[in-house]
Amino acid sequence: MSDPSDKLPFGRRRRTAASALVVVLIAFGVGVLLNAPAMKKTALELPYGGARSVRLALVSPAAAVSHWLFLDRPARYASSLLGRPDPGPEPVQVVVVPTPTPEPSAVTKGDKGDKGQNDGGQTPVAERPLPRPYAGHPMHLYIAGDSMAGIPGMALVNMAKDTKLIKPLLDYRISTGLVRPDFFNWPLQLQEQMKSFDPGAVVVMWGANDNQGLETSSGKVHQFGSDGWKKEYRKRIEDVIAILFAGGVRRIYWVGQPVMPDATYDRQIRLMNDLFESAAARHDGVTYVDAYQLFSNANGGYTQYLEDDNGETQQVREADGEHLTYAGGQRLAKAVMAAIKADWLTQAKKDGSGDAGAGTPASPSAKASPARSATPAP
Repeated sequence: MSDPSDKLPFGRRRRTAASALVVVLIAFGVGVLLNAPAMKKTALELPYGGARSVRLALVSPAAAVSHWLFLDRPARYASSLLGRPDPGPEPVQVVVVPTPTPEPSAVTKGDKGDKGQNDGGQTPVAERPLPRPYAGHPMHLYIAGDSMAGIPGMALVNMAKDTKLIKPLLDYRISTGLVRPDFFNWPLQLQEQMKSFDPGAVVVMWGANDNQGLETSSGKVHQFGSDGWKKEYRKRIEDVIAILFAGGVRRIYWVGQPVMPDATYDRQIRLMNDLFESAAARHDGVTYVDAYQLFSNANGGYTQYLEDDNGETQQVREADGEHLTYAGGQRLAKAVMAAIKADWLTQAKKDGSGDAGAGTPASPSAKASPARSATPAP
């Protein structure tokens, strides 16, 4: 018995195959349009350069068509209902920064434990005695940074709580920094935290992800290390300082990045650390904590192991060679807490519940002590 399909004209079968191909192409096109916003967002997050430009040139038209045809709405509605971030790119919010960068402005908020004393605004805040925290009126400490700030930030939180005179808040964001506000907008985040948490002191640590190109407000892209890049990055450091002081912060502790195992990456880190340190030196009320020196060996180079205060050999870097172990986090947190205690708790009131701490006042560009190198224990 013959197959009925054998009686169909050849042309009929060819049109059927062509129709199937058309359906596949249409389905592919619809899929591209439905996912175009997410693809554009992924392209925007790439480092500035040729690959990013090519990918944006390919997906931007599709994203525009998707928006015109309302095909980007289903994914947005679904994400909203599920409480997930918008799958498409979001516009970078404009942050108004006081210009020129001011010295710490006078704070007239009375005698709040986490702010300043009201002296009529005649004396610059950085030059006036800090209000000493006491039981019931702790100093608010805000800790911000990238993933490198995670472990030392957790250690610093524990140390701050142990004083019973400091209320800490840790806010570290993986893969963030100052060069890509389109990925995470730290200036905006800082402004919001100044209002909601009202800190008297702030610890910041960025740079691990900032060894890439950046884009200025005029749309000009500067590759890492160029004169244009250094000028813009220096401005962003100054903007952070301006935002914090304008928000009423009395002291800023800017933590540099530690020495890195890769020679190229290490040179990039040293460039950024120089910018951090020079900015701190220009402002009263800003202390630079030299993590690079703190984690270097006796020759100023990289090491995985260092001796602690008791002479015990400790592994201070994780297996990736970059992030800090718990012992490394403790090491850095101690250096930061020493500067904080010297500023805030030297003569704090003792009521039996707080640790007044000890130390000498930290200079605006104070550095951590040199680290002692060690070899792995056998």
